[in-house]
Amino acid sequence: MSAQRERESKLRLEILRRRECLGMLLGRLLGPGALIAGSIYSRRRRCGKPQCRCVEGQLHQDRVLAIRRAGVVVVRCLDPIGDAATEEAVVAWRLFRRQRHKLVEACQALVQAVDRLGRLRQAKPGGLR
Repeated sequence: MSAQRERESKLRLEILRRRECLGMLLGRLLGPGALIAGSIYSRRRRCGKPQCRCVEGQLHQDRVLAIRRAGVVVVRCLDPIGDAATEEAVVAWRLFRRQRHKLVEACQALVQAVDRLGRLRQAKPGGLR
């Protein structure tokens, strides 16, 4: 086999592997479940009552969900016990974004491999290959 055909063959195999990778990434992205684009964190604050324990440094603490809507961050207090589904949806959103980023990189790599194959297969002027 000539060196030219061997390089073409290797590129075809690379393209097929990248196509399989795209299929796996798409399968993960298309999975079921809710997604919430936000952040969950613990907030510590003072309430402002003059006789409260928070005046002496024992701050009130609660878990909140922060979501950006129309450029404004909206903060919602979470139930300390029953908001596991909300936390799962926020974690799922972060995973979704990471997988989407990997998909973009994989698509770019696939296009680059196809372009390399196209350049290899391009006929030279005045004759074939």
